[in-house]
Amino acid sequence: MHIGSSISHYRIVAKLGEGGMGVVYKAEDTTLERTVALKFLAQHLLNDEEAKERFLREAKAAAALSHPNICTVYEIAEVDGKTFIAMEFVKGETLEERIAAGPLTLKDALDIGRQVADGLEAAHEENIIHRDIKPANVMVDAKGRAKVMDFGLARLTEASRLTKTNTAMGTVAYMSPEHAQGIEVDTRTDIWALGCVLYEMISGQRPFQGQYDQALLYEIVHEEPAALTGLRTGVPVELEFIVNECLAKDRDDRTATAQEVSRKLRTLAEKLKSGHSTILRTAPMTGAVPATMTGAQTANPAEALPAGAVIVQQSRLQIERIVAVVLAVTLVGLLAIHFSEAPPEIPEKPVTRFSFTPEGVGHVSISPDGKYVAYAATIDGERSLWIRALASEFPRRLEQTEGAIRPFWSPDSLSIGFGTATELKKMSIEGGIPITLCELPSAGANFAFRGGSWSPDGENIALASGDNLYEIPARGGQPVPLLEEEANGFEPHYLPADAKSRALVYTSAPGNNYTMQGLAVLDLETGEHRDLGLGDEPVYSPSGHLVYGPSTMGGSGLWAMPFSLETLEPTGEAFPINTGGRWTTVSHNGTLVYLDDIGGGAGRARSLAWRSRTGELLETVGQPQTMGQLAVSPDSQRVAVRSAESGDPDVWIHDLIRSTKTRLTFDDVIEEQPAWSPSGGEIAYRRNDPGQGDRLMRKAADGTGEAIVVVESENPLGAPDWSHDGRYLIYYESDSETMADIRYVELGTDGDASEPVTFLSTLNNEGLAKLSPDGRFLAYQSDESGQGEIYVRPFPGGAGKWQVSVNGGTRVRWRGDSSELFYTEGQTLMAVSVSAEQGFTLGQPQVLFVSPNLAGNRGYDVSADGQQFLTMVPAQDADDAEAAPPSIRIVENWYEEFRDRAQ
Repeated sequence: MHIGSSISHYRIVAKLGEGGMGVVYKAEDTTLERTVALKFLAQHLLNDEEAKERFLREAKAAAALSHPNICTVYEIAEVDGKTFIAMEFVKGETLEERIAAGPLTLKDALDIGRQVADGLEAAHEENIIHRDIKPANVMVDAKGRAKVMDFGLARLTEASRLTKTNTAMGTVAYMSPEHAQGIEVDTRTDIWALGCVLYEMISGQRPFQGQYDQALLYEIVHEEPAALTGLRTGVPVELEFIVNECLAKDRDDRTATAQEVSRKLRTLAEKLKSGHSTILRTAPMTGAVPATMTGAQTANPAEALPAGAVIVQQSRLQIERIVAVVLAVTLVGLLAIHFSEAPPEIPEKPVTRFSFTPEGVGHVSISPDGKYVAYAATIDGERSLWIRALASEFPRRLEQTEGAIRPFWSPDSLSIGFGTATELKKMSIEGGIPITLCELPSAGANFAFRGGSWSPDGENIALASGDNLYEIPARGGQPVPLLEEEANGFEPHYLPADAKSRALVYTSAPGNNYTMQGLAVLDLETGEHRDLGLGDEPVYSPSGHLVYGPSTMGGSGLWAMPFSLETLEPTGEAFPINTGGRWTTVSHNGTLVYLDDIGGGAGRARSLAWRSRTGELLETVGQPQTMGQLAVSPDSQRVAVRSAESGDPDVWIHDLIRSTKTRLTFDDVIEEQPAWSPSGGEIAYRRNDPGQGDRLMRKAADGTGEAIVVVESENPLGAPDWSHDGRYLIYYESDSETMADIRYVELGTDGDASEPVTFLSTLNNEGLAKLSPDGRFLAYQSDESGQGEIYVRPFPGGAGKWQVSVNGGTRVRWRGDSSELFYTEGQTLMAVSVSAEQGFTLGQPQVLFVSPNLAGNRGYDVSADGQQFLTMVPAQDADDAEAAPPSIRIVENWYEEFRDRAQ
């Protein structure tokens, strides 16, 4: 054909391009007066019946599709022996031409990738596989709209095949491994090609770059492409995950549908726009260790690197040299572990950070191989286990794990152990039926299961139940206690097999002081155990450190202590890793995972915030502070809180009218759990002096005068509550025989108190009691059902017991007129109406609002009229009360940040 000639009712205007299958012209439709594109079968293929069949199949396949991201086919015709397709004319350029000018901005790459995925999904829904997705087959117009072109290799999946089954077609660089090997393909071959296109838009280069077809095919089948985060600055880790899932060699591991790819790209684009995605900034690989930065620190992460950004390209020889150096340094590091008492030298590697925020997340644990994270999560009132591969965006729930807590991994990363209210179980990460290993020694109690660990050889499991540590065979058996009666321990963690003897580290509570915890090591061969200092939840890191959490309950922040496996002793001073983490684990390759409960720990400043019954944030009050355990004064003008701002926990008073805060207690001990007297003139609180026992104190709220001892005991005391007539002080007391009991004392006018009276003593844990304002009923928490629930009994005596909550509950509060009860169920605030006119009746529990700021150790309180609720929010996000739910944080090669720290 030549310019100006006509065929049928089309006049040729210009030649647009030529490919292996045909020639494309711009033409004018003289009948409908519109511009079209005409594609003719290439002249040298006219006598090839198979090529002609493929060409017609393209037209029929494309003609069946109608989608904004697919080029529209108008007509198929054969005139004078010339077969052609009339199709929509797209004014713009091919994606191949766009990429030739440099990598696309992240915003454009995500947008175009999503459009291509949408077009493919429409084709796949019609059982059409494109089989030749590449930048040259995607047109982009001036407005950024993308159109998928050229279904010349499409195949109707349900139609009889006209080509040889094992014929590999399409452009080699974008072929999937199965396509390259001549294996029958399905829609996932288009997902692979889309991954290649995404990779090329982001990096400016193809993922596989063999110099000739056979080398290219070998790379596609056997080798992995270079990491995008190493080729371009500003690439979000999430984007690399999306591309890697598209480029999974095994198509069963590949993202299953184009719709799923589109959704992930859209979600990431929204995150980038809001600044919530994690951005990895990697320096050119010239010997410097790359730094990291989160999206929130980037001015505009969606445009973090426009076209023209620095791209690091390395030859295969350079990469092989780097690999050789890394292997050599790793060998030196292994020798250092063997022969040195200092923390082992490990090769410098880039520190990579990213995070995700599951709903209702609790304890978290990383697999030894560093590939998976397991965590417990409470969703819609039901707690179960979830697993997420670090290379994936989507977690999956492990069926039949209802009620599971504290997951821990087998050394081969193939199984997970966990506890319930009564049993220790294990199961495969692939799912199936959980296997019961034993009944927990403290089954049904509040602390029935307090952590587990699998021995390095896989033969045994250490577990904590109640106040003791136990060991059982990994196949199941009778728990054998590991500690003497006077000792106590929980959260065990086996040390590696190359320790001097079989040993584990654990959390201890010296003197039964559970609010100030310590680290300890137990030699399982000799039975010797020794204290290592304050802290909790210790785990061993292959960097040669114990990584552990805060020493005070409700605290937050991670520390690392150099530790010798040869002597089982510290070899240097501990140093902080962060101020907002807890529940950490470390994989064998040095990946650290922890829960960052922002605003929920001792290291985070929080603001007091009033909310309505619907959860609306009404106003923030007082001053920001690291605080918890809040209690509102009877006139709602002051708030007493627990804060470790000055060191040991103390009671502070926030004046909401003057917006000031004042420290009430100053002793160098733990002083916490404040409760107001009915007049607002005094504060009752708990005082714990390690080694000296517990005391309940009362002190003037203005700080004048000396504190008065109300109750003292060798056992832990807690959660005081003052009756509204000022007559009684109710509290709980714990001991090893009866668990936690509810007691009270009668207060005299001279400050003296009667002998303690036991209100409730069972074999269960009862406590956190609140007396109704009319003084007739006591609401409290008990674990008699196997989990914490709220109950009510007459006070100070009488028949009757009523269960208030139905799906778990804690932190009960009364409305000022005794007509309503409030409690929290995870992140949900619940309300239950109360009537005592004729007996005692309860209404159905009603949801008031859901907020992550109700979970954990934060606490809340209610105004006398029951219309406003005082909660806490992260101080930096006081205008956005829901800005900081707990997140799971992942730090690869965590120790590299601290390598230059003075030892």
